[in-house]
Amino acid sequence: MKPVENPQPSVVRLFPDYGDTVLWLNLPIDYELTGLPGDLVDELRAWELSYYASLTPEIKWKSAALATRFTEEGNRLAQRVADELGPGFEIEFRSYEEGVPTRRFRGIAAANATAVAAFTALVTESRDERLRISDAVASSGQGGITGWYAYAPRSGSVFESPPAGQE
Repeated sequence: MKPVENPQPSVVRLFPDYGDTVLWLNLPIDYELTGLPGDLVDELRAWELSYYASLTPEIKWKSAALATRFTEEGNRLAQRVADELGPGFEIEFRSYEEGVPTRRFRGIAAANATAVAAFTALVTESRDERLRISDAVASSGQGGITGWYAYAPRSGSVFESPPAGQE
């Protein structure tokens, strides 16, 4: 069997969403676990705060200029994170600005071995958690679950949404 020459990079998503971070795998990533430099973490936090400050109470942009600034800064920060992580990761940024396509950023060479190791561990942990959930669903006898369900990792319980009409 021939080894894979260009494995798929792990994808880290970048977006603000009230998770006290803008970095996400399947869950928000705590900045303390990333190995990213403090100045970059400060910029990510400031960008998140500027996003919330740019919105009306109805969660609409206060101005088109603020939306554009959000996108420009998001693109810049996505590339900075990608440069820290190198070619084994892609940073996906989907702006909330209307009409702006999703972009993926990739660094050329890993500049920060600490961050690469931290994100590699986070990706592994995330994949392991998804496998645990999948196994729990399968072993619960509810392997045919479709639609929404909840999984309680401590107990291993799986809670299926009620069938339509039985809410």
